[in-house]
Amino acid sequence: AMPARGGRGWMVVKLLQRAAIATVWMFQIQAAPTVLKSLGKSPLLRIRGGCQPSDSLFISVDGGTESIRAAMFDVKGNMLGQFAAPYETRHPHPGWAEQDPDEWWQSMGKAVRGLIKQTDQVHKNVNMRVKALCVDTTCCTVVALDDHKKPLRPALLWMDCRAAEQASEILSRCKDYEKENGITKSLIAVNCDGNGPISAEWMLPKALWIKAKEPEVWKKSSTICEYQDFINLKLTGTLCVSSCNAAARWHWNGREAVEKADGTGGRPLELLRAIDLEDLQEKWPTRCLAMGQVIGKITKAAADHLQLAEHVDIVQGGPDAFVGMVGLGCVAPGLLGLITGSSHLHVAVTSEARTAKNMWGAYVGAPLPGLCFVEGGQSSTGSVMRWSKSLISGKDEEGMEYKDYDLMAANVSVGCDGLVALETFQGSRTPTTDPTARGALVGLTLSHRKQHVWRAFLESVCYGTRACIDGLSSAGVEFREIKMAGGVTRSQLWLQMHADVTGLPVVVGECPDGPLLGCAILAAVATGYHGGSVERAVEEMVRNKKVVQPNMAMHAEYDKIYKRSYLPLAPAIRTMKATRTPEVVKRPQQRQNFKICPSLLACDWADIANAIKQCEEAGEEWIHLDMFDGVQLNDPGALTFGPQMVQAIRRRTSLKLDVHLVVDRPSRYIQALAKVATSIFAFS
Repeated sequence: AMPARGGRGWMVVKLLQRAAIATVWMFQIQAAPTVLKSLGKSPLLRIRGGCQPSDSLFISVDGGTESIRAAMFDVKGNMLGQFAAPYETRHPHPGWAEQDPDEWWQSMGKAVRGLIKQTDQVHKNVNMRVKALCVDTTCCTVVALDDHKKPLRPALLWMDCRAAEQASEILSRCKDYEKENGITKSLIAVNCDGNGPISAEWMLPKALWIKAKEPEVWKKSSTICEYQDFINLKLTGTLCVSSCNAAARWHWNGREAVEKADGTGGRPLELLRAIDLEDLQEKWPTRCLAMGQVIGKITKAAADHLQLAEHVDIVQGGPDAFVGMVGLGCVAPGLLGLITGSSHLHVAVTSEARTAKNMWGAYVGAPLPGLCFVEGGQSSTGSVMRWSKSLISGKDEEGMEYKDYDLMAANVSVGCDGLVALETFQGSRTPTTDPTARGALVGLTLSHRKQHVWRAFLESVCYGTRACIDGLSSAGVEFREIKMAGGVTRSQLWLQMHADVTGLPVVVGECPDGPLLGCAILAAVATGYHGGSVERAVEEMVRNKKVVQPNMAMHAEYDKIYKRSYLPLAPAIRTMKATRTPEVVKRPQQRQNFKICPSLLACDWADIANAIKQCEEAGEEWIHLDMFDGVQLNDPGALTFGPQMVQAIRRRTSLKLDVHLVVDRPSRYIQALAKVATSIFAFS
C-alpha cells in the first residue's frame, strides 16, 4: 500500500521510483546501438528506446554539389534554422569535376557553427540540447586516403565522367567473364537487368580509372571511400560505409553487408575478379552500417571544430536523394518518391529485389536493411522549362515568372491542339537508357502560340514520368501514390498535370527539403525517439501539406495522347540522329562596334573540345566564359568555369577569351587568368 501523501515514507517511495525510472532510461539509451546491430532482418530500423526530454534537438548536414548545409530540427520534425557554407568545384579538364575533401570539413565547421549561432538567438543553449548529428552527401563522390587517412588527391565528384571508358570496359569484361565461366545471372544486374550501360559516375569505374591512370595514388591508397565516409571519419575517428551508398552505387548487397560484420558480407567479389579489381576489396572500409545506426560519439577535436558538446551521437546517413526518401516518408513497399528539380528522380520501395531492363536496381538493403528499391529518371525536366522560358519570353515579358506562363497554359486544352513534345534534351535515363537521345516539338501550326509551347513541354515531362513509372511497374511493382518534393511542387498546374497523366494521387510534404528532414528522422530514431522506429518517426515528423487527386476524365484524355503520340515519337526522333550533321554558318566579315560570340557555358561539358572546334570552323574570333564563385548566384544548381578549366581551354585554342567574373575577391583570379592570355575581363 502507498504511504500517506506528504509523509516521510511517501517521499522515500517516490525517490525509489524516480531512481528506477532513471536506471531503465539509461539502460535503454546505452543499449540502443547494440540493438541496432541486429536489425538486418527487420523490415525497418527499430530500437527500443525510452522517451527522452522533449527539448532535444538534432542537426542534419547535407553535403551538396555547391555547398554544405546544416539544419536544426526538433523531435516533431520542425526546422528551427538552416545555414550554408560554399566550397569550390574544380574542372581541370572537360568532363572532370573535383573537390578538396579538407575543404568539405572546413565548410562543414562554418555551416554548423553558423547554425548554432543563428538558432541560439531564439532557442537558448542549443549546442547542449543537440543529441545527435546525421550527414547525407552527394554520391558517388570518391576519395582516396593514405595510411594516415589523409586525402591523396582531390575527390572525384559525382558528376565527374572521366571514367566513361572504364564504364564501357566493365560492361564488356563482365559479359565475357559470364560467358567464359558459364554464369547465367548477370554480375551487374542492377544496371537495367545486366543490359547496362554502367554509369561512369559510380564507384567501380572511378576506382578503375584511378588504378589505370594514377598507379602511384592507387599504390599509396589504403582506403577508397566516399564523401559520406570521409566526413563521418572526421567526426568519429571511425571509418565505415553506409549500406545505402554501397547497395546503390557500389554493387553491394546492403542487407548482407550489415548482417555480416567481418568485412566480407555482401561484397561483389566475383564482379571484382571479372574486372581485375580484386584489390579494391582491401581498400574499402571494413565496417558497414545501415542508415540510422549510431557510428559513435563525436570526438573532442570534432566537437571543438563544430562548437558542439562531446555527448553528441554521430548517426549513419547516406546519399542525399535516398536519405530524401526517408524525408518524403517513402519507407514502406508500394511507395513511390519523386524528387524534382532540373531533372526527375523516381525511387520506388519494394520488399523483395525486383529488376527489369526498363529501370535501375534493385538495390538490396537500401534505403534501409529490410527494404529494396528501384529507380528511374529523366535527365532534363525543370531545365527544359527554364530553356522554354528563355526561348519564348519576349521583350515585354522580361519580368514574367513561371506562374504567369502557367496561367496562360491553363487556358489551353489537353493535348495543346495537336502539339506534342519530347523532354529528353539531355538524353534518356529510363525506361530507355540512351545518353544520345534528344528533345522534340512536333505538330506545329501557325495557330499555335507560346502558351501552347509552354504547355506542351509541361505535358512532355509528365508523359516522361508516366513512362518511367511504367518501366518500374514492368518488374511487378505497384504504387498507390506519388510522394513529391522539389520545384514541381511550386506549380499547382504542373502538380495536377502529374496526377492526371499518371492517374495517381500526388502528395506534397510540409517540409520542402527531404534530405535534411530525412537526416533528422534518422538521428531521432537512432537516439531512441519515436519508439526507435523509422516508420513511427515518419508518421510523427513527416506531415502532408496537400494531396492532389487525379481527374480520371482528364487521365483518359492524356492516356490516349501518351499511347498514340508520345511513345511512338521517341523512336522516330532517334532515327534522325544518324542523318543530322553539324551546320557551319559563315558570316560575312564587317566592321561593327559590338561583337556576337558563342558562350561555352551552353555547350556539352563532356565534349568541350568539339565545341571549341566548331567555333573555330565557324570563323569565330572570340569565346565567352563565365566564372562565378557562388556569392551572387541564386541558382545552387548552376555550373560555371574555374581558373583551371580556363587554362585547359586556352591550351586547346588560340581564339580570344572573353571572361566574365562575378566573384567576391577578383584578386584571387587575375594573375592566373592573365597567364593564359585572357583577352578581356568583365567584373560584376
